[in-house]
Amino acid sequence: MNNVLITCATSNMGSEVSKAINPKANLFITGRDEKKLSELHKSLVVNRQGCVTTAKLDFFSSDSIDKCAELATNGDGFDGVVFIIPRIPASSEVFPDDEVWRELYEKYFILPLRLLRKLVEKSAINSGCKIVFISGLSSKTALTNYSLNNCLRSAWLGQAKTMALSLASNKISVNTISLGGVMTESYTNKMHTKAKANNLSFEKLMENEVSNIPLQKYASVDDVTGAILALMGPLSNHMTGQNILLDGGFNKCY
Repeated sequence: MNNVLITCATSNMGSEVSKAINPKANLFITGRDEKKLSELHKSLVVNRQGCVTTAKLDFFSSDSIDKCAELATNGDGFDGVVFIIPRIPASSEVFPDDEVWRELYEKYFILPLRLLRKLVEKSAINSGCKIVFISGLSSKTALTNYSLNNCLRSAWLGQAKTMALSLASNKISVNTISLGGVMTESYTNKMHTKAKANNLSFEKLMENEVSNIPLQKYASVDDVTGAILALMGPLSNHMTGQNILLDGGFNKCY
């Protein structure tokens, strides 16, 4: 029975991924909100053959990361990892102060990476493990309103590529899914609010929103979980170090 780690499992996407993973797998789910984590645990254990273990994980706290890593490395190791980091705040600022940069890289790169480092050091990533990073479109396309994301996402992309090369000898695959717009519950609610504020129907607003996307839609949550499950399965048996775009064709580069 496979053991799968999912970070930020209490997020909209993390929750759906947790539910979609094979019910026979043993899940190790993490999140910062212990109440949400407990509620997710209750929803997952129904009719599940594999066990579900929860651990509080605050990526902004080294102590929390170390405690989570200790729990995670006490078992039989992981055969799959879905690595989601907290949402990076959007900003069009090109030259933040040095302290702002340091804080951003500490929160959204250095500290989250600490968990992966400890798992590898403790040999908690099994041979043949499938690691999937969940990233955003700014890892592939520079977006003017997401200048900070452009840099931080690129750092994760470089880390994923480095891990893919260094861990390949142990048959470990490391790939990235970079998402465009996704109609999560929270984003759908945001679009309904925006439609009302602009005196538009929800359908008309969404028609305008996706006009620059060849497939004329944002991804559904099922679209994303399906792609993650594919990379956790045979698709990545001979694939590693790749950044897969799930953006409806928005990025038109070769």
